This record gives sequence, C-alpha cells and structure tokens, in this order.
Amino acid sequence: MNNIYSKVLEPIKIGNLTVRNRINMAPMTTLYAGSDGQVTDQLMQYYAARARGGTGMITIEGAYVNENGLQIPCSINVSNDKYIPGLSRIANAIKDNGSVAVLQLIHAGIQAWVEQSVGPSEIGRIDGKPISTELTPRALTTKEVLQYVQDFAQAARRAKMAGFDAVEVHGTHGYLIMQFLSPITNHRIDNYGIDRNLFAVEIVKEIKKTCGANFPVIFRLCADETLGDTYLKPGINIEDAKETAIRLEQAGVDAFNVTGGSDDVIHLYVPSAYVLEDIEGLFVHYAEQIKNVVSVPVMTGGGVETPEEAEKILQTGKVDMLFIGRELIAESDWIRKIETGRRDEIRPCVKCVECGQRIVYDAEMRCSVNPLSGKEWKYLNESEIPSAQKSKKVLVIGGGIAGMEAAKTCAIRGHNVTIVEKQDRLGGTVNIAAKPIFKYRFTRLVNYYKNEINRLGVEQKLNTTVDDAFITDFAPDAVIMATGSKETPIPFIGAEYCVQADDVLNGKVETGENVIVIGCGMVGEETAYHLARQGKKVTVFEALDPAMSVGGIALLRPTGLFEQYKIKVNTHTPIVEIYEDSVLTVDNMGRKIITKADSIVSAIGRVPLYGPEFISELRSKGLWVIPIGDAVAARKVSDAVHEAFQAAMSI
Repeated sequence: MNNIYSKVLEPIKIGNLTVRNRINMAPMTTLYAGSDGQVTDQLMQYYAARARGGTGMITIEGAYVNENGLQIPCSINVSNDKYIPGLSRIANAIKDNGSVAVLQLIHAGIQAWVEQSVGPSEIGRIDGKPISTELTPRALTTKEVLQYVQDFAQAARRAKMAGFDAVEVHGTHGYLIMQFLSPITNHRIDNYGIDRNLFAVEIVKEIKKTCGANFPVIFRLCADETLGDTYLKPGINIEDAKETAIRLEQAGVDAFNVTGGSDDVIHLYVPSAYVLEDIEGLFVHYAEQIKNVVSVPVMTGGGVETPEEAEKILQTGKVDMLFIGRELIAESDWIRKIETGRRDEIRPCVKCVECGQRIVYDAEMRCSVNPLSGKEWKYLNESEIPSAQKSKKVLVIGGGIAGMEAAKTCAIRGHNVTIVEKQDRLGGTVNIAAKPIFKYRFTRLVNYYKNEINRLGVEQKLNTTVDDAFITDFAPDAVIMATGSKETPIPFIGAEYCVQADDVLNGKVETGENVIVIGCGMVGEETAYHLARQGKKVTVFEALDPAMSVGGIALLRPTGLFEQYKIKVNTHTPIVEIYEDSVLTVDNMGRKIITKADSIVSAIGRVPLYGPEFISELRSKGLWVIPIGDAVAARKVSDAVHEAFQAAMSI
C-alpha cells in the first residue's frame, strides 16, 4: 500500500533536519492558549495528536514576539523567557511522537489586537482600520524597527531553548514583515522603505547570528498579495517574491513555505469550497516559480485534502513538500491511515471554514466534521474514547450526518446500534447540499460515514418509517432522534407560484432563465450561485442583512463571486406577495416594487421535520429520547456532528 504514496512518505532534509515524510501541518490559529499566551494542556495535546498521527513536520501557530504583535487573544506568547517551559511541553510532545517541531514567529503589525497597532507606515487595512481598533496604525521609528529585529531573534532563541527543531518566520498574510515587503503598506523614506526586503533580511540574519548557522529557519513567503482580487491596489507580485526569496536564501533561510494574501482577502488565502471548487494545491503554481530561483526546499499547499492529490503534486517535482491545514484538523491520523492501508477511514474536510469562522468571533477553533478536534486533552483519538459501562440497544432514527455520527460513536463505545432511514440511502439533507459542484466534498463526507458504519457493523434499515409498532417491537434502551428538517412552508400570498430550493438543487424542478431567489442565508446564497453558474440571471431578495461568514465573503464582497456572476442582492427588501411571473416587495423607503421573473425560488430556511410533540409522545412511553441536529432546530453540519457525538457519549 505504501508505494502508492511513495513520494508523500519519502523523507526530506531541511537544513540539518530529516523530516520523516513530506507533509507539514500548516500553522493555524486555535485560541487554545491561555489568556496571557501560555501553553495549555488543550494546546499541547492538539498538536501531539497530529504528531502521533504520523505528520512529518508540525508547525505551531503564530507565537507573538512582543506585546504589540498580538494577533488575537489566546495566541501563543514567546515574548519573554518565562514562556519557555510551557513551549517546551509542546516541543517535547511533538518530538516524542516522531515529528519535527517548528514554532512560527509572528508580529501582527497593523492587524494586531492592541489599542493602537503599529506598522511600517500609518496605513491600515482595506477598511482603514486593523481588526480590533479604529485608531490609525502608528508608524514605527527606525530605532523601533531595529528593536523588532532583535525581538524576532530573541523569540527564535526561546524556541530553540524550548526544544523546537526550527522556527518559521511569518512573512505573509498581511502581518508585519509582509507589511514591510508590500508597496501598499510600506511608504517609508528610510532604508526600510527604500529596500522593502531589508527588514526580513535583517531578521533572518539576526536569528542565524543568535541561534547559530545550523539552526534551521523557514520563511513563510507571500507570492501574491491580492490573489487576483481587483478590489485591492496592486501589491506584492510573484516577481517581487522571487527577489525576496533570493535575498532571504542568501541571508540563511533553509526552506520556503509559499502562500499569499492578507486579511483583506482572507476568503482567498483561507479558501472555502466556493473558491476552491475542485482545486487542490491552490498555491502550487506560485511555489513552482519560487523553486526555480532558490536551491533550498520549497513547500506549499492550499486546499490539499486527499493523499492521491498530494502524491500527484509531489511527483511533479514542482514543490518539495506540502503543508496540509484544515484536513489535519479534520483527521489527525491522516498520514498513519495511508501508511497502514486505511485510506477509506480518513475523515474528509469539507472546506466549510467553520474552523476559521469561529476565530473571527473570538471563539476557540472547532471542526465541523471532527468532534474530537480540540478535545485531544480528553481523548487523543477515537481509539481512546471510553467504552460504555454496559452495552445498550440504541435506535438512531434518521440517517443524515447527525444520525450517522451518533451511530458511529455509539458503535465505537460498544453499543448495539441500529440506524433507520425512511429514504433509500443514508445522507439526509446533505445529499441535497452536495448537489452543486462547489459542494461535492460533502459527498465525500457521506461516503466516509457509510464506510465507518459498515466497518463498525451498525445495522441499517433503509426505506423504513419508524412508528409505534416499530418502536414497541424494537424495544430500545435509548433513542437518538436525528430526524432532520424540511423547508419552511412558503408564508407569502401566492405561494403556489413559488418552488422550494431543495427541488431546484435536486433537479426535480427546472427554473427559467430569469430567477428570483427569496432568502440570502446559506441555502439562498448557494442556490443563487448554483443557478447563476448555469448562466441564469438571478436576483436575490432578503428581508434583513445577509449572513456574512468567512466563506460567504467570497460570494458577497465587492468583486466577489456574486458580482462576477452578476447576481443582484436586494437587502432589507421583504416579499409582500408572489405572482405567477413576479414578486411584490417593499424597500427600506416603503416603496412597493414589482420585479418580473420566470421562476421564483424560496430559500427562507428550514424547520424540524417533527415537532416537539412527537418527542414528548415517545418519552411518554418511558423511552430515553435524545433529539439532535435539525430535529432540534435547523442549523449547520457542525452543530449536528457535535450534538451527535455528545449524545452518543451520554449513553
């Protein structure tokens, strides 16, 4: 089996280090550190799990080098020697499990979470301010720049003392070093403006001077600042990046990690399914050009999910190593499973960006599809989930994602599990959500669960409706209600002229060329985008503001996908009445407007398939009933998976 992924599993040298395979865990913010940036058990075990899962190199999320550099609360702090003991716990946990331990060093600059951020010039981000304050950033003095060079070097010294094998200097994604490299944010007239590479070069040289020439330094390089987004002024381009790479290799950099973008285009450098579609290896073409001008190893990634695609990219020789980010959040044992012939057991990332979305709201990272991610301090992996004290007969009603996760976890814990689904296949509403081409990864998720349920011996009853007679005959010890949801009934006058989004996505209804979509939540957005990609003219009406997520930014921002496909969105414009060929709306000025259309699609939301009275009826029979997912209220896959896991753990 191993020869199928021979290049992925091939060792590689970075400086004097030997990495056991060519997969690097990308540094990703978790908010698992303490309030002062100290290492916690949660943080340590999260990384230990990925090392134990076989990952060759683990790059720890950005640690801020001084107090002005805080990226976001609960980031890792490396600004003082007092943090060395805690950092050593992570380094040891990674190395003891066979991986190479790398600490990423960061100063957030104008994107910092401080009262007044600092940068090369008095220039903020696209909206004129950094994340956490409305104050214009303060330009660093030349003396301060020299001190910041020392701060990076001292942070690297602390990383080395803590036992890390190398450091990665963060020079992309809009943070301080990239701000010096960028013509958008660096308007200085001193040497650090005349030579925009100078700050980065001096940092690398000072780290080598402080830590020794043999201590490896990796540089995370921005190859393209705007990533093609025309809403921004031109910034760093690939030619600039080549020049920077050449200078930095001369300064002592041992490897490059190539990406691009800043927080102004976070939807492109943390790409959702809308941006990626069927792309794996978003930054490979940039990294290939960097590799052509340097002699040290070059790594990259961006949406790399499957071992087959990783092997294919590495076999081309365009890059030497790949970073994998969100897929390793979804599956900590990614490498171990391909090493041991368990490819079908890899839990797939669906690129929903739930992990990044929570960070935006200062909530610790959580994975939509992996309920153990972030809980490794409790269960390092599925093999350590405790067995139930007594095996019970568990009935799971509903074969959607929530039902399948519940059935899987119950089976792992040793229960006798039966899952019942009224349709002819498992998957539930996710089978509908996966219809658009940009959502095909959800089909992978459904297939993963089907494989797991078969592997674990869960009994499946398809085309089966659960009624009183069924339950009486089955006599379960516990019932998990995962009965899902249905589309909200159309509440407008003229509802008979409207079709439901489910029917459109399923192909049961073919719309005309001029389509109105009612509702701009996630289903409305995706339905509108799906139709527009078919060449149809789409207009969206939303009574409130559209839900803005990290993924949704790609659709709704200026120059985003809605604009590219000419989808018109009318916010604060409720529907009054629907006619056979038009809708009547009221705008925020109270004006009534009639808009013509060939087809009108409702995407106003979902409600549970069964009301609370059904659950009460079951409980009245003395049954232990646990409702989960859309059976409680319609919401995201993330909620369904985590509720299902907790339900299974409670039995």
